[in-house]
Amino acid sequence: MKEIASSWVEISKHSIRTNLNSFRSILNPDSTLTAILKSNAYGHELETMTKLCIDEGVSRIGVNSIEEALIVRNIDSTIPILIMGEIQNLQARKNQLADPNFWIVFSRPETAKILSSLSPAPKLHLKVDTGMGRLGTRGETLQITLEKLKESEIRLDGICTHFASTEDVLEHKHSLMQIRNFETAVSLAESFGYKNLIRHTCASASTLLFPSAHFEMVRVGISLYGLWPSIQTRLSLNLIGNKNFQLNPVLSWKTKIVHIQNHPANRYIGYGSTFQTSYPTKVAVVPVGYYEGLDRKLSNNGDMLVLGRRARILGRICMNMTMLDVTHIPGADIGSIVTIIGHDGEESVTADDMADRVHTINYEITTRISESIPRIVVD
Repeated sequence: MKEIASSWVEISKHSIRTNLNSFRSILNPDSTLTAILKSNAYGHELETMTKLCIDEGVSRIGVNSIEEALIVRNIDSTIPILIMGEIQNLQARKNQLADPNFWIVFSRPETAKILSSLSPAPKLHLKVDTGMGRLGTRGETLQITLEKLKESEIRLDGICTHFASTEDVLEHKHSLMQIRNFETAVSLAESFGYKNLIRHTCASASTLLFPSAHFEMVRVGISLYGLWPSIQTRLSLNLIGNKNFQLNPVLSWKTKIVHIQNHPANRYIGYGSTFQTSYPTKVAVVPVGYYEGLDRKLSNNGDMLVLGRRARILGRICMNMTMLDVTHIPGADIGSIVTIIGHDGEESVTADDMADRVHTINYEITTRISESIPRIVVD
């Protein structure tokens, strides 16, 4: 840990191993797990997670952009990298994309034509819209796309889709419809001679809930980091009888107290004077605020852990600082470690706890942690 860091994130190697093994235990034998490390590995840091996943035997990495793919490629020269986002300025980036172990997801035949002309050419995976309404094609447009690919003698290596609502509901009618639509799209592709494609549909929640949709590959993202896609996913898994599946959070976020003030009753704290003490209050200041990724909606609405006890956030979260009530915590002083996310003793503050407080999802809580904060690997 750099001494100059105002806060740091600890990445648990043990938790990564546990989560990977949990998914491997439920994966269909013919399916391969791809670790999705997009968006700075959901806030866990792309370089760190790439190295740890490769050390744990992961054989495929998924990212959003060519920029992320190049970072992974600098770490491993041959590992297959699935690039799932739209790539802009294709003509200008042709040299970067000429990699036979780049697996590029595309929606339009024009994109495939450019990519297939590269030497060496990347592998092409056709995106099908089965009910998400985002990337991909469906119906007549899918038929036309496949016709154009065939006419141009463009090779396909994979076909994929993405579920829209698996995480949000206990009743999975829409997801099951998407599986049927995908199977229809695969049959259509086969009618054009595109056989033995790598099929992939499942992200974390669908990998847990739909073994029949594992096909040749699954894309595990949020749950790789020990976080449930949603409470509905966890309940759905219980309903189908798999109550023992375990996930361990990989990330802990910590800082230290940098200042202490003792205030009398009726003293205002912070911008806007939104908090007023009602008793003599010992206030600790930590050097983390909304710039570092702490949601401002936690103002007067959250906790951190100090010496194993909960400390309320007082007043508005500042750009680079937050105030805590440590009146009830003997020994809290300058230099005491503060846990923003994680466990301390018998207490914990999770990404899900924060998400509930600010009406968002755990994905957003971790991805918003500033990339400037050091990530430290721990056992």
